[in-house]
Amino acid sequence: MKKLIILFLSLTTAYCLLPACSFAQQLPLSNQYTLNKFSLSPAYAGTGEAFEILGSFRNEWMNVAGAPDTKIISANGIVCKNMGVGGILSSHSEGVFQNLSASVSYAYHLKFGGMHNLSFGLGLGLLESRANFSGASDLTDPVIANNTSIHSMGLDASFGILYRFKGLSVGISNPRIPSRIKNDNGKLIYSTATQQSFNIGYKYFINSDWAIDPIAKVSFVNGGPTFYEVAIPVMYKQKIWITPIYKKTDMAFGIGGIPYSNFIAQYTYEFSSKGIMGESGGTHEITIGWRMSKKKADAPAPDSKKPYYEWLNK
Repeated sequence: MKKLIILFLSLTTAYCLLPACSFAQQLPLSNQYTLNKFSLSPAYAGTGEAFEILGSFRNEWMNVAGAPDTKIISANGIVCKNMGVGGILSSHSEGVFQNLSASVSYAYHLKFGGMHNLSFGLGLGLLESRANFSGASDLTDPVIANNTSIHSMGLDASFGILYRFKGLSVGISNPRIPSRIKNDNGKLIYSTATQQSFNIGYKYFINSDWAIDPIAKVSFVNGGPTFYEVAIPVMYKQKIWITPIYKKTDMAFGIGGIPYSNFIAQYTYEFSSKGIMGESGGTHEITIGWRMSKKKADAPAPDSKKPYYEWLNK
């Protein structure tokens, strides 16, 4: 157990000392992490012990031209006792910029000390970035004037570490490796700072009907501000939930449930009285999905020589 703790601390330290001078494409915003923990880090792949697939659509600053919109489809599940796999397809548009990405993830889960779990996740994929200036109005900018379209494609990767104990979960992740956007002549057009993320949550069952699953997330952007948010899902019989979310720049409120069988649906409305969001119709996000039920243990075969209560005590 001591070796595992030393390994965890060593990897955490190495993660925190990643070069500050690197660049990476920042990930789009989303509230689906309250429902889909796999969206936080590849280390969550397979932690739900059942296969699930979810899709979400996010429309930011409604009624504002060129506002960001994001589409994401993800799936993950456990493949054997201590391994999980997953995949994510995403599209993010913001004005003249568009990012398309596809990745697969693998997670290895170590169990020690009875109820302690340490998970390591790695994601690999492709990232395509485009900047289309054909409809841009500012032709005085030399980059826009000399380029009607900029296209770049490269490898994408993510890494995460996750610790779990009973209802507690603590994770750190690096969502994307360094990436720069260049034109056909190899000239650097733009790059954004690297992003790292930390999250902590604790699921607590109040009684047999009610539970809360609060989670706090902090994102660090190199050379930029730090973003934080806290979400507190309140669930009734694991079938219906409401989720107030407090963020550094705004607030949100979500409602969701399992209306039929294994089908999942959630809607989140994000609002603020300040900035662009205050002048818009707010941000709307819809998530729908399907989650496989956990496999139940088979009942013992009927035995005419033993009474019913003995079957149950096998």
